[in-house]
Amino acid sequence: MYLKILTVFLYLHLLFNLTICVQPEQSVISFEPSSISITIGQSYHVNARLLIPDIIPPDVFLMFLYNDKLSDPQGYIQTLPNITFTKQTGDDQSRMIIVSGRRQGHLVVTAQSPQVNISSQYDFLLIDIARSRTLNVLVQLVGWIYFFAWSISFYPQIILNFRRQSVVGLNFDFLALNILGFSCYSIFNVCLYTSHDIQQQYYTKHPHGVLPVLLNDVVFSVHALIACLITAGQCVFFERGTQRISYIARIIGSILTVFLLVSSIVAFTNHLSMLTLIYFFSYVKLVITMIKYVPQAWMNYRRQSTEGWSIGNILLDFTGGILSVVQMFLLAINYDDWSSIFGSPTKFGLGLFSILFDLLFIAQHYLFFRPTTRRTHLTTNGENTDERTPILSPQS
Repeated sequence: MYLKILTVFLYLHLLFNLTICVQPEQSVISFEPSSISITIGQSYHVNARLLIPDIIPPDVFLMFLYNDKLSDPQGYIQTLPNITFTKQTGDDQSRMIIVSGRRQGHLVVTAQSPQVNISSQYDFLLIDIARSRTLNVLVQLVGWIYFFAWSISFYPQIILNFRRQSVVGLNFDFLALNILGFSCYSIFNVCLYTSHDIQQQYYTKHPHGVLPVLLNDVVFSVHALIACLITAGQCVFFERGTQRISYIARIIGSILTVFLLVSSIVAFTNHLSMLTLIYFFSYVKLVITMIKYVPQAWMNYRRQSTEGWSIGNILLDFTGGILSVVQMFLLAINYDDWSSIFGSPTKFGLGLFSILFDLLFIAQHYLFFRPTTRRTHLTTNGENTDERTPILSPQS
C-alpha cells in the first residue's frame, strides 16, 4: 500500500518539475515567435528583439548561425542578412527578418555578436520546413483519427464490464501493467511537448530532427491513463471471482518502478540529463507494451475463450496502431527526415507491437476460440475460469 502511494507521489512530483519551462536569465535577444512552421516557398516574418539595450555599447552587430554554422550548407532557408542594433533613446530595439523556406527539414537559427555574449542555449529560433502544406494537413488528420480510435478503444471494455457487472475474463496483470505504462508515457509526452529546455536538448541531439510528440499524443496518453484507472475502479466494485495480480507481474512492476525512482534521483542531482530521464520513462512504456498483452493472450488460451475480453477494444486498437505508424512515415516524407521515425522509439514501438498482438487477439476471437451457439457463462468456480493460478507463471 505504501509503495503504491510513494509511486503516485513520485509521478506527480516528477511531472510537475519536468514541465516547468526554464526562464533564462542569460537571454540577450529573443525571436518572436521562437518557433515557426513553413512550407517550401513560403515566407514568414520574425522579430529579433534586443533585451538589454541599456547596458550595451552604442552599436550591436548580429550575425546569424545555422545549426551553429555561419552559413546554411543544407540550404533550408534563404540566407538571413546581418542586422545592427543602434543605441538611441526611444528606439524600438527590434528588427524584422524574413524567413523563406527552400528545402524541407529542421533548422536551429542562433546568433553571435562581437559586442555581447549570446547564449545559443536560450536565444534561438526553431524552424520546421515542410515539403507540402497538404501533407501537413494529412499528418494532423491521421493523428487525430488514430487518437480517437485509440481513445475510444478503452470504452468497449468498460461498457462490457458495466453490462455484465463483472470483470471476469479481463486479466488483472494486463490492466496493472497498462496503468504503469501509460503513466510513464504521459510523463514522456507532456514533458517533451511542453518543456522548452528538454526540447532544446532534443534538438541538440537531433539537430535536423522533427519533434516526435504532437498534441494528440499528449491528449491520448493522459486520457488512456484515466480510462485505465476507471477500469481498475470497476475491478474493485464488480464481480472479479478469484482473479488477482500475479506475483511475477508485481515483481516486474516493482523493478521498473525502482529503476525510474533511482534514475529520477540521479537526474535531479544533475548527473543525468532530463531528456535522458524522460526517455527512460518511454523505454519503460515500450517494455510494458512488449509484455502486457502476454497475460491476456495466455488467459484466453487457457480458458479457450475470449468471453469477458472485448473484441471491439482490439479492432479499434488495431486501427489506431496502423494509423500511428502511417503518421510517422508521413512526417518523415514531409520533412525528409527518416531518422525521426526512431526519434520516438516508444511511439513507433507502441504502434508496431499493438498491431502484432491485435492480430493475435483477432485470430483468437474469430478463428481459434469462436463462440458456439450455446453461450458459455463464466463462473468463479468453473474449470475454465479458475484464476487461482497466476496468469504469468514462471514457465511462461
